[in-house]
Amino acid sequence: MFNNDKEFIGKTIQTMRKRANIKQSELAEKIGISEKHLSKIETGKNLPSLDNFFKMAEILKFNLEDFGINSIPHQNEYKQRLLKIAYSASDNEAKSYCEIIETLDKIMKGKK
Repeated sequence: MFNNDKEFIGKTIQTMRKRANIKQSELAEKIGISEKHLSKIETGKNLPSLDNFFKMAEILKFNLEDFGINSIPHQNEYKQRLLKIAYSASDNEAKSYCEIIETLDKIMKGKK
């Protein structure tokens, strides 16, 4: 199910921006819109264009599941949870997660 409420979408974008530790002015500049327009998106007054939404997704590393869209139907619940964590992770976090999972994989398979 897709949550198309402007306020929900704006708040989710704002949360992802803050999680990425990016100022509103920086994100606006990176995607080529005014800070005022981004503010209106984050407060639910405007929706981003599809092009700007994809730019935000790339910069902030969010995915459609953060907006209530299940992009991988019939996927195991645990795999979905892992993917959500992976897609929302920073580069450093993703590296650490990979190392941990690879180590656990070796342990589970009895390899050294």
